[in-house]
Amino acid sequence: MARKTLNRSFIFLLFIGLAILLFYKYVVDRRLMIAPEWHHKLGFKNVSSSSQGGINDDSVENFSTGFWKTNITFDINNSDVIVFLHIQKTGGTTFGRHLVQNLSLKKPCNCQGGKKQKYNRNKKSKKRSKLRCQCYRPNSTDVWLFSRYSTGWKCGLHADFTELMECLPQYFRKFDDGHNRKIFKRKYHFITELRNPINRYLSEFQHVTRGATWKKSRHKCNGRLPTLKELPPCYNGSSWNYVTLNDFISCKYNLANNRQTRMLADLRLVNCYGNSSMSSQRRNQVLLDSAKRNLKQMAYFGLIEYQRESQIMFERKFGMKFIRPFVQYNFNQTYASEVLYELSPKILYKIREINSMDIQLYNYALKLFKHRWNELKILMNITN
Repeated sequence: MARKTLNRSFIFLLFIGLAILLFYKYVVDRRLMIAPEWHHKLGFKNVSSSSQGGINDDSVENFSTGFWKTNITFDINNSDVIVFLHIQKTGGTTFGRHLVQNLSLKKPCNCQGGKKQKYNRNKKSKKRSKLRCQCYRPNSTDVWLFSRYSTGWKCGLHADFTELMECLPQYFRKFDDGHNRKIFKRKYHFITELRNPINRYLSEFQHVTRGATWKKSRHKCNGRLPTLKELPPCYNGSSWNYVTLNDFISCKYNLANNRQTRMLADLRLVNCYGNSSMSSQRRNQVLLDSAKRNLKQMAYFGLIEYQRESQIMFERKFGMKFIRPFVQYNFNQTYASEVLYELSPKILYKIREINSMDIQLYNYALKLFKHRWNELKILMNITN
């Protein structure tokens, strides 16, 4: 009798253990990809250690630099320019609209378009007219904002850090010549938005299935475009809208992989898109270190998962106020959520594996963001 009771207890405990394991695997593991308060647990193995060829830069990991006490301020009346590095599927379209339509300025941006038009007869869906804005300084026609909606994609469609660094001086030189003026030293204030890498990756996949290609992106580096050998296309034809998630994951040249790291890094450090100059392990570490360093040196970066905090930090850094508060998005209403809940553990692991640099970059960004926010709460006496 005692043995039978013991067996039943063992079976019951085994059942409970199995239930907990399944709950973690199929529910909690997905929460790690969704809820902001869980993001610090979004872990993955490191690309490599500095002893294996990376850059040992202690300053990157040192957060106690008094970010809010520095004297780097934005002067809209002078020659300063805010440069928005817009990474795909990070909430950049919404943030970009905030910059041109939601700032309380002495001379607001003058915007045209951006409203929904009548139904398109062929596509039978509402279509937005293109939003175009003139963001001039209070006393001149010199631009203070370099972004999609203010200047257009003058350095290329979704230009990355490398393209912007090479392009901006040339663009403003032409801009100044056209206005019969010479400004010898402009101060560029880089800003960007980041997003949980898994959610961002799945959102990009969904966007591609709806016909997005970004084929007009140049990916220019060291003054030249990448060759077909360096950056082969993942598909043939005009679009990749027929792609399955397995095929999307399988293309090793897919620029969705570690997109945030690549777009924030200085690609010139690794011979651009050429892979022959160093091992892949060293290349990845150099890119990750560069992305961290550039992110830390930016005037501002926001996280899509922390809208209120991002808004307050931007306002404090640039001395500007938004008219309407930012709205926190609901993950369950995004395209990424439609895919995430149906993923097998094997596919989810693969996505995390091919985005391991972005996961490490995001974990770094989150720590830096929270450190700066905690400092700012003390300075501004914010209680919640």
